[in-house]
Amino acid sequence: MRQTQRQARTQGLRTADTIRFGYYACKGGQLYRVMQGYKNSDDASATEYLNDIKYIAFDALRIHYDCIASCTGAPPTAWATIPSTKSSPNYGKPNPLNAVIAQAMAPNGIPQLRLEATTTKTHNTINPRTFNLTNTSDEPPLNHVLLVEDSWVSGATVQSAAAMLHQIGAEHVTIYCLARIIDLRWTRRELGEQVSNGIMALRHETHWCPWTLQKHKP
Repeated sequence: MRQTQRQARTQGLRTADTIRFGYYACKGGQLYRVMQGYKNSDDASATEYLNDIKYIAFDALRIHYDCIASCTGAPPTAWATIPSTKSSPNYGKPNPLNAVIAQAMAPNGIPQLRLEATTTKTHNTINPRTFNLTNTSDEPPLNHVLLVEDSWVSGATVQSAAAMLHQIGAEHVTIYCLARIIDLRWTRRELGEQVSNGIMALRHETHWCPWTLQKHKP
């Protein structure tokens, strides 16, 4: 994350104003398999994985939807998911995450912004030209855009979308990512065994709000 933030500052790019994660997913672990497999039609567990995706998404975007305003200062005025870029094998295919988020957001009555991938993704590089906004409205509601992504490795892909939205007039961009991907081998090598062991020992608390980061009574 720090690398992409430094790059954004160097290029004078404005990235997301607020970032929240649902879970941490360690490479090789069960949630990592969920994030990798839910949109793979060849994976026998894809349907089961998609149910896990729904649980995470609905917790943040249905149960705790009103908490977004408490966290950011105002409710979203539009939302979008991040399409696969041209370097992805899923480019051009329907993303099941989009249908999940549309269902979660339906009661809120705010419009969806549709993003289109225009170029390939460069690893760990923020590039606002990676995406375009394809909505036909001349004045899309860009007061507060909520971007939803399934997984975050460096954050460069979703931050590229955030930077693009700011360039076309978005006032506030919030990112909600279902899972932050953790490479424990990198963590152990760069940050030490103690940090790596601490991450492995983390347990998800079901009564914590993913937006305010405060504990709710069950």
